[in-house]
Amino acid sequence: MLGLLNCRVIFLGLLFVPLTNSASDDLAPVTLKQDVPASYTVVKGDTLWDISALYLENAWQWPRLWQANPDIDNPHLIHPGDRLYLTWRDGQPTLSLKPMVKLSPSVRLVDKRPIPTLKPELVLSYLEPDRLLSQASIESSARVLGASHGRQFLTEQDAVYVSGLQPQSSWGIYRQMASFTRKDKVVVALKRIASAEQVEYGEHMTRLHVTEQRQEIMPNDIALPEQSELLARATNRFYPTPAPTNHGVQILGSLTGQRYVGQYDVVVLNRGLIDELVQGNMFELYQPGAQVTLDNGQLASLANTHIGNLIVIRPYQHFSLALVSESTQPIGVDSKLIAPPQLSGVEQ
Repeated sequence: MLGLLNCRVIFLGLLFVPLTNSASDDLAPVTLKQDVPASYTVVKGDTLWDISALYLENAWQWPRLWQANPDIDNPHLIHPGDRLYLTWRDGQPTLSLKPMVKLSPSVRLVDKRPIPTLKPELVLSYLEPDRLLSQASIESSARVLGASHGRQFLTEQDAVYVSGLQPQSSWGIYRQMASFTRKDKVVVALKRIASAEQVEYGEHMTRLHVTEQRQEIMPNDIALPEQSELLARATNRFYPTPAPTNHGVQILGSLTGQRYVGQYDVVVLNRGLIDELVQGNMFELYQPGAQVTLDNGQLASLANTHIGNLIVIRPYQHFSLALVSESTQPIGVDSKLIAPPQLSGVEQ
């Protein structure tokens, strides 16, 4: 299975289109990596990121490399068993797809499901509805009161009591990790530590049975009813695109409150749906250049250094969660985010 490297692939919506002559003359040429294979067979476990990293130095240029194939049912989807072919047209590299042999019009030889954009374990847990919650929602949420034995730490064997009359059947128990501010908007990052089912409820408290535990439960942890219908609509089948503009976007911190993070960690951004950020928007990460003093006494800034890439995986109204898909240095609040160049001549 291919490694996740140089993750700057762009899949625009659900449509891959052929190269056109309408691209601007100053558009950067597609740059392939050295010794790329002339063909590659997709295997189970591959992701779209993996395949882009195999071929491209600047993987966000993927739509200029990809060639839609009218001979297959779904030219925008890649399945295990499909074979990719690298050819050249008018001096430009192109990648086309030959689907696996079918047993019938509706049956494939291997897994029918198209490969995901990112490995599900990196993304799906962050698509839960309650990873960022407003301060007002936190204050009105049910709290863990404790267990009958009165000990500080509660285990899966304990009956857990939460505040208030709570008739909902399924619950998640969360711990507050860090808070983030954007002007007058405040959100709190939550870490899910347990799942529970309601056993009985009364006027002032509700008893829960813990069904899964990732960490010890403590009094004052947050209890939130499951929103299964919202989670069911969450998807890992989004298609990365360059962010529309920089929008003054900044990293506010990590979801867990750490000062610095690395590859596959999640950070909170100060922009969201209200700023036209959507799931799949990508940014390049840079370390700002140091300031130096010139001979004439003036200050000058050295060039920024590219240190990684970042993709929005869950936008909220005023904030977003974003995954560090690649990093060569620790990523922190001082890291600079820049939107990759838009792809001229490619229909979006």
